[in-house]
Amino acid sequence: MKLALGLGINQRAENLESMSGFSIDSLSGLVAWYPFNTGQTVDGDSLVAWADASGNSRTLTNTGATNKRPTVESGRINWGDVPNSFMDIQNGAIPNSRAFSLFFVVEFAVANATAISRILNGTSSSSSTDTFTWATLTSTHPSQLWQLLMDGFGDTTTRVSTSTTNGNLANNTKTIIQCIYGGGSTDGDNTFKIDTQTGSGSLTNCLSLSKTNSNDETLDFNAVGLNSSSQYIHGYVDEIVIFNRKLNTEEATEVRTDMISRNNM
Repeated sequence: MKLALGLGINQRAENLESMSGFSIDSLSGLVAWYPFNTGQTVDGDSLVAWADASGNSRTLTNTGATNKRPTVESGRINWGDVPNSFMDIQNGAIPNSRAFSLFFVVEFAVANATAISRILNGTSSSSSTDTFTWATLTSTHPSQLWQLLMDGFGDTTTRVSTSTTNGNLANNTKTIIQCIYGGGSTDGDNTFKIDTQTGSGSLTNCLSLSKTNSNDETLDFNAVGLNSSSQYIHGYVDEIVIFNRKLNTEEATEVRTDMISRNNM
């Protein structure tokens, strides 16, 4: 039996305002938003659809491989419970822009296994196009991998693939990942940053560098998760927010504060 949880697809996201009155959809450039425990349609414990609260109708669905849908656990989305699980993004690729701001609430088991979690992808069946990835690469995990591809591995002007000990995700702990890029030389801003935040703690920088974009590539995701024997999401992704522009510091703080409140972090 299919059951819709939280808000329906046609209901506005004003009901998701935080106690301060701020709502993520009040910011310009919002292209997709999948809030915690909201707009989810389930069949048993399988995620059938996840409505887009941005108003852009970019619903997440998986109709082609229904045995590879993630599991819903009290509103949380467990992508690792079903290996190779993924959901396709409807109504066009996102963010489809040079500059962007990405936010995720995740929880990964990082202590016991080497794992690659391709969180967003250009397609559900390939990891060689646009990709946002987090990974542990050794059994002791002194470093964690952060990777973002725009137009595949060959696009060196926007490819980021770096292992670092800075800002590591903690084991089995709800954490916000924030990835913001200024768009490159055409947009007048080469700044690229990945940060994390656990609960109400301070923002921790994982990676900060200057990335050009000489080919003016846009970042285009068409799927959450990956139909792969090893590089699917190894854990929970409970909320996703995507903007097609660079948010300033105050805006990004408002988004994270709202996500922390909603996700009981």
